Amino acid sequence: MISVITRGVAAALVLSASALAGPAFAADDGSETGKAKPRTEVIELTATNTGTTRIASSEQNGIGSQILITSDLARGNDDDYGKEATICTQMSPTPGAELCRGTWSLRDGEISWQHLQPAPGTAPPTEFDVAITGGTGAYSTARGYAHITRTSVGTEGEYTIHLER
Repeated sequence: MISVITRGVAAALVLSASALAGPAFAADDGSETGKAKPRTEVIELTATNTGTTRIASSEQNGIGSQILITSDLARGNDDDYGKEATICTQMSPTPGAELCRGTWSLRDGEISWQHLQPAPGTAPPTEFDVAITGGTGAYSTARGYAHITRTSVGTEGEYTIHLER
């Protein structure tokens, strides 16, 4: 027969273990207690187009046609800050939506983005936002958005990148 003292010690051990384990199994209440606030960084770039190539699809309605765009990127007085590569794919009949994806290759790493843009008919919009989808190097935890302003259709643009990391 187990003694009363042994039962008491066993009960105390069970209660102690559950008290210690309790926080590990607690439900997440969504609060930000103890979490570091993301650091926001703004990077302003100027893009100068270095090439545009159109690839027509075999579909009569244009679905699947692509536009490949490359640009040099400058930051402030630094004219050789990075490169950009973008590909836009037509997703619906003309005029329709285009899915654009791109990467900014900068000195400290790369930043990838994407955007679904309703085709405006003849020219791309002069202002729009793109979602930051990831990065490498110094930007490996990047998320956020970039505001794109076309200063000259097909040749130049201003990018204001808002990174949270």
